[in-house]
Amino acid sequence: MHIEPITHQTCQEAAHVLGRAFADEPVSIAIYKGSDPDERIHNLTADFTIEVEDCIRRGIPLQISEAGKMVAAATIYPPGTYPFPWIYQARLMFFAILDSRRVSVRASLRWQLAAGKIHPKEPHYYFQYLGVLPEYQGKGYGTAMMQYFTALADQTKMPGYLETASAGAVPMYRRNGFETLVEKEIIGIRAWFMWRKPINGTGELRR
Repeated sequence: MHIEPITHQTCQEAAHVLGRAFADEPVSIAIYKGSDPDERIHNLTADFTIEVEDCIRRGIPLQISEAGKMVAAATIYPPGTYPFPWIYQARLMFFAILDSRRVSVRASLRWQLAAGKIHPKEPHYYFQYLGVLPEYQGKGYGTAMMQYFTALADQTKMPGYLETASAGAVPMYRRNGFETLVEKEIIGIRAWFMWRKPINGTGELRR
């Protein structure tokens, strides 16, 4: 199982992988309320194109391919890159509205503001998105991405942070050393905000 960087040439494919992976995720359904799965995939792919392009410039975008087909993608940001520039958030919202008549701007803003208040200010690696194509889930690709991430954090003795609204993913994150920092309902959705101390490092969180 080979993990390699997402490039400008594979950016669109990675965005589609993430779009398909997140099409049935609770936050996606709430933000694109009333849309069917195919429409959500279309809208999410447009959103993730911007997300992945930004990660190529400032972060660590990763992909896994199987027999020449990309099956998993992730966006990771190193310490010092969060919070994101306001122009990035504005661009993402602008194109989401432009590309879809069904996007709930209110739900999106409420989610971003609430999540932003929880996001730690201490230097850390931010595991922003991890997506595996539905037909390839349960085959170890997500775990491989997570192990790559935790190894990177441990090598640099830095903590890691992530958020998820997928209850089924929480046990996998816990197996890889994450602990729940905050469990909270936002826009009617239960979400977990999780923190990981590095091995042989402190990673203490000051609240």
